[in-house]
Amino acid sequence: MFQGNWKESNESYDLFFAFLRYFYTNQVDLQPDMALELFALAHFYQMPDLQKECMKIIKRGLTVENAALIYDRAILLAAEELKEFVLKFCMEHMNAVVNSDGFKLLKDDVVKDFVLRAAQQGAFKK
Repeated sequence: MFQGNWKESNESYDLFFAFLRYFYTNQVDLQPDMALELFALAHFYQMPDLQKECMKIIKRGLTVENAALIYDRAILLAAEELKEFVLKFCMEHMNAVVNSDGFKLLKDDVVKDFVLRAAQQGAFKK
């Protein structure tokens, strides 16, 4: 998996290295896109402190383009705090998020969840 000149091998190596670095040093130093993957790994191994560190990085790197992907992943991982943070961000940037390419890639059930939660937050009031 780590051999060869494949995109996945480099990402896997970087993710594994970040995980080991945290395991031995309690330090997390990576880009927001990789922080989401490390967050999922920390969720799988039930490492709440690592999840918190990753969440800080994810929050700093949240953009209109990646908000839908992060919202989708938060649902998948049952990460309520992250889901609420992303929803709040989306409420402030609703038009841009809904018109982003990332939002267009969401599955129907995630879109439905998003719309229902946005409605509960008052996104569609006149």
